Amino acid sequence: MKFMAVLGYVCLISGCASGNLNLYGQEGEKVGECTAGFDWHPIGVKHSVDWVLNYCYQLAISEGDNVKSVSDKSVIEKDYSYPLHKSGMPWNKKLAWSAFWSDEVNEVQYGYFVADLENEYHLKIMRVEEQLSVGAITQEQYKALLARARYAFHGK
Repeated sequence: MKFMAVLGYVCLISGCASGNLNLYGQEGEKVGECTAGFDWHPIGVKHSVDWVLNYCYQLAISEGDNVKSVSDKSVIEKDYSYPLHKSGMPWNKKLAWSAFWSDEVNEVQYGYFVADLENEYHLKIMRVEEQLSVGAITQEQYKALLARARYAFHGK
């Protein structure tokens, strides 16, 4: 019984990771914070978290935030680039999964793909929901845009 409880707990927490990156200004004061977390993402999860933290940092810089240092410099010093898919098609979760299991990409790259894809998917969904809420698109257009975003994300 104890073995089953431990096994269940291990399965429950596998693929879960989170991270935090504090942003500091000129005088060392905290001017922002980035957080990231993934659940049920067993491969490359730490790399996905780092990708999101770096994205948040880059977004703060692009928006003109006065960020002079961070709590973990290694997060912003990594190269988050990854190769194009050999077919020339845009990456989606299905292609990334297949490329990982056929050793075309490594765990680090896979983690970056998943984070980038999930981030882009959520940004698309937020834009579409905003357009619907202000009446810029119809309910039918909303449904079609959601379906396109899901297809671009999952690749099904």
